[in-house]
Amino acid sequence: MYRIGELARHAGVTVRALHHYDSLGLLRPSARTSGGHRVYAAADVERLYRLLVLRGLGLPLEEIGPLLDADGGVASTVQRHLERVEQQLTALATLRARLRRLLDAGPHSTQRFLDALEAMSMFEKYYTPEQLEQLEQRRQALGADAIKAVEQEWRDLYAQVRAHREGGTDPADPAVQALVRRSGELIRMFTGGDPGIEAGLKRMYEQEGPARASRGVADPADLEYLDRARAASRP
Repeated sequence: MYRIGELARHAGVTVRALHHYDSLGLLRPSARTSGGHRVYAAADVERLYRLLVLRGLGLPLEEIGPLLDADGGVASTVQRHLERVEQQLTALATLRARLRRLLDAGPHSTQRFLDALEAMSMFEKYYTPEQLEQLEQRRQALGADAIKAVEQEWRDLYAQVRAHREGGTDPADPAVQALVRRSGELIRMFTGGDPGIEAGLKRMYEQEGPARASRGVADPADLEYLDRARAASRP
């Protein structure tokens, strides 16, 4: 038999915690002394051990009580907890990737941070966590220098598209057709040929508009001209 102070010392918990477990009905002492002090028996020690193990798994106290009183049910509750942990890990992985992208957005001016946050929020709206992970892996594989080079190439490509459009160049012109082919190659570089990512990219441009989706690189007239050029390239 253990007094409350002895049990607390052996179990590595506070007397206050044992009082709290008692008040919740999770661990009631088997007996009390004539002076009203709590006394715990061997069965109580075993119950406390099970309680602390379940608590160590991160289970809330309201779920632990029924498990302590039931013969079964531990596995299913632990399974639910595992699912919650996996969801948290997914959320943390997404947050980690987002923080990495934010740090890579330097120089770290306020406007750069705002632009990066806006772009990340927009991406999370149109791509699943799995697709975002694929995009993050592709981004890391390419490296920061290659990404900057691709971003500059997009700016140069749309500058050429705009010059041809404003100059009245026929969309079927070979120079414009070369830009169409290169734009397709750059899109495939981004999507990796994944139809889901490609569909998300299309939805983003349709719903956000070209200027916002491209972060100011393209405008609706540029895309409309490219669409006519793509149509002219088809048999």
